[in-house]
Amino acid sequence: MKIKTKFFGEIEVGEEKIINFPSGIIGFEDLKRFVLIDHPGSDVIKWLQSVDDPVISLPVADPTAFYSDYVPQISKDDLETIKVKNIEDAVVLCVITVPADIQKATINLKAPVILNPTRRLADQMIAENPEYRVKHPLPLAQKQEGRCAGC
Repeated sequence: MKIKTKFFGEIEVGEEKIINFPSGIIGFEDLKRFVLIDHPGSDVIKWLQSVDDPVISLPVADPTAFYSDYVPQISKDDLETIKVKNIEDAVVLCVITVPADIQKATINLKAPVILNPTRRLADQMIAENPEYRVKHPLPLAQKQEGRCAGC
């Protein structure tokens, strides 16, 4: 199927690549279908693109690329909503916020996106870890040509 995107134009996406969010994403509860798009030139950054609204595309990343000890504590009841028994069986992504000053970029460690890769089900869940914040500083190794290294 073809989907329109704000940043990548019209792209072809196989039905098997669609990730269903039965509850939507915080702030976008009406949007239920997304796909992951690789950020050009980065192995870390991806875009969570709405299938139904071309304007909605959120930068996400595997948080362990920045915080190697990141292990969100998610309740078993929450995990069950996407048919996952253990967090180790899921793909964990966190939404990145990039303001005009890239050195002030943050990553949302408090509300990770938890994805069941087998069933293509996902939800944004709240980590019970008290040390994780919604706007956790994103450690940028260095700034290269006005872009973050790895972005």
